[in-house]
Amino acid sequence: MGEVKITKNNAVSEVLYRINVQSKINLKLLGEAFDSVLSNPKQYVRDIQLGAILTGIMARGPTTDEIVTLLKSVFKLDKFNPKKRYKIKIPKGELLIGAIGSGKKGVKTMNISTPALLTAASAGAFTAKVVSCSTSSLTGSADFLREVGMNLNLSIKEMEEVVSKTKFGAFTIESLLPKFNSIYAKRFYAPHALSFGLAALASPIKYDNFLYGLAHPNINLSINVLKKFEIENVMVVSASNDGIHYIDEMGVYGMTKIKGIHNGKIGYTKKFNPLVKLNLPKYQSRDICEGKNKRENIKLVIDVLRGKGEKAREDIICINAGTILYLARKAKNLKEGYMISKKVIQEGIPFKKLLEVIKESGGDEKKIKRYL
Repeated sequence: MGEVKITKNNAVSEVLYRINVQSKINLKLLGEAFDSVLSNPKQYVRDIQLGAILTGIMARGPTTDEIVTLLKSVFKLDKFNPKKRYKIKIPKGELLIGAIGSGKKGVKTMNISTPALLTAASAGAFTAKVVSCSTSSLTGSADFLREVGMNLNLSIKEMEEVVSKTKFGAFTIESLLPKFNSIYAKRFYAPHALSFGLAALASPIKYDNFLYGLAHPNINLSINVLKKFEIENVMVVSASNDGIHYIDEMGVYGMTKIKGIHNGKIGYTKKFNPLVKLNLPKYQSRDICEGKNKRENIKLVIDVLRGKGEKAREDIICINAGTILYLARKAKNLKEGYMISKKVIQEGIPFKKLLEVIKESGGDEKKIKRYL
């Protein structure tokens, strides 16, 4: 019998066959197969194939090059180049810092990265958030900001002015990958092969450094993927207290794994224990979980920003804000960043920062009063 002839017509089935027998997959074949899946007009078939490839590769164990190949297919679909991003103008000597999560976290929490950036901005860091609507939680970053009154319908240039005046800006990505979003949105609820880089790379703006939260333990894989896309400065983190359910932020319980790229060089993997490093109480996942509904979920965050929130919720925002301050060179280490963040939150400064952002964006300042 001769060898199986591989064509574009059978590329998908050949990739699935190789996944199932745990064989190595030729990258050209994988790219052709994923291109075929993404361009398939039959939604039912496309959804099955999409899930089979992304989940199958995870089950077998993905390689860096496989994930890079899949991501390139995603970006090609919308003609998006992750290496070409808009550079926000900020004062000389300052750094623009972002915080992005992979999503699909194992514990559904309140919003964390957005209030953490607002808190860091209150302490002097220039920050920006790439925002999107929720796919599996009560409120995504865009949902939260819109609900409290911020105007997100601004051009990049207009939002740049908001950053200049307030040290915080929010940039929507709904129109960045429209074709892929229509195929992908609200179809996955657990980490998969694209989680190692998609959210980190799908940004219209360029950060000087950023915090990337991964809801999966393999931060080394994420670092290697981002390095392939020429990301020069990033800190990738992942936290869990049971080794199964991971959140895409610095954790307030259990252990947080940390690894970074600094000026193009990959660093060592480190572990952060909040009980030891910050002498915190032994929190549980329920202490930072999302609210019962959208309104309660938003109010939990507003209370923290006002200095009137629950202790665990305040602490997880401070840990993440402190990390952002460290990346912005506003704190010499994570502990100092945490302490600075605690101080500004206890004085209610981040809430005033949020009011300032709403006003400067041309938003509706009346909306936030519903949560006071």
